[in-house]
Amino acid sequence: MNVQEVIHRSLLVTAGLLIGVVAAEAMARTYAHFGGEMGRQLARQDPLNVIIEPHGEWGYRQRPNLVHEYPNGARATSNAMGFRGPVVAVPKPPRVFRVILLGGSTTFGFQVEDDETIDAHMRHLLSERYPTTRFEVVNLALDGYDSYQIYQRLKSDGVALSPDLVILNTGINDVRNARYPDLKIPDPRTVVWAGNLEQLHDQAQRGGPSLRLRLGHYSYAIRLLTLIRGNLSRRAELALNSTVVAHPEAVDYFETNVRRAAELVEQAGAGLILSTPPSSLRTKYAPDAVSDQSYWIVNAATTQEYRDRLAARLQRLASEATARGWPATYLHLDLAPEFFQDDCHLTSDGNREVAKGFVNALHPFMERALQKPAL
Repeated sequence: MNVQEVIHRSLLVTAGLLIGVVAAEAMARTYAHFGGEMGRQLARQDPLNVIIEPHGEWGYRQRPNLVHEYPNGARATSNAMGFRGPVVAVPKPPRVFRVILLGGSTTFGFQVEDDETIDAHMRHLLSERYPTTRFEVVNLALDGYDSYQIYQRLKSDGVALSPDLVILNTGINDVRNARYPDLKIPDPRTVVWAGNLEQLHDQAQRGGPSLRLRLGHYSYAIRLLTLIRGNLSRRAELALNSTVVAHPEAVDYFETNVRRAAELVEQAGAGLILSTPPSSLRTKYAPDAVSDQSYWIVNAATTQEYRDRLAARLQRLASEATARGWPATYLHLDLAPEFFQDDCHLTSDGNREVAKGFVNALHPFMERALQKPAL
């Protein structure tokens, strides 16, 4: 084979590869527009459109001025201060009773609109019940938050907002941490967005995104490969959940982080409600049911048992605070199955029921705060 033939074949191979790449990209983009739910997931699979930003030590929070669309079409809007709901003034104006909500996706408002979240319902209910008092409810929760992330967000953002009451609605995502032995604080293994945080830190060091991320931003074919890999990972997660060992020390890890958060609340002079998010594991699921959700462990029965253990620690912390004269209480609400989207995420009506519970528990804290000259 002479040189001319080699060049000719090389050009043909190169042209074939280019045609294949172009065809794959065209098919991927077509699928993104006409592929139903999976297509919409592909369109959202932009590695440069991450909804979080780093803060603190292995902490993350929602990026400001962002609209995130859930698979069911619901949209979550982040305001200029980086949380869902109306912006608030800093410093806090006089005669304002400010409530801060912290928790995971069950508190943030998973797959519901901005006016269907717990905090949105609370603002409406409080204005009806106490028309002469000005209330602000700040939702600092976010998808994936466990007890450590809650502590970090309260430390970085919550305390500076001068809350009168802090509600820690938690005890779902920490079940995931039970799969890890020898937990440390902080422990990157417990961070749901660990991969994205590493990418964001890498971008900061590089002065911009890597070539791989840029290619994923422009190429739908590369996004499709990432989406397929993610689906395979979820299948592996299902297999892992059913066989993983539930390490008991994650309960202590949970208590340590909640206790640190509670100390910040006490130092800020605010009241505290410790709350366990409602669960439908006993009413909608068989005991041996399994899930690919990372916050499940083994099966429904084991997951609920671990949630109960976390709830018991919250109860104990609230009792300790009350015993030494600090205004704190524990709250747990049981809801009917129709209020749930799944095992823990609530419909708009479910969020309203939780909001009612928080509003009912709020009155003693409000009376105490109104006695302060500053309020």
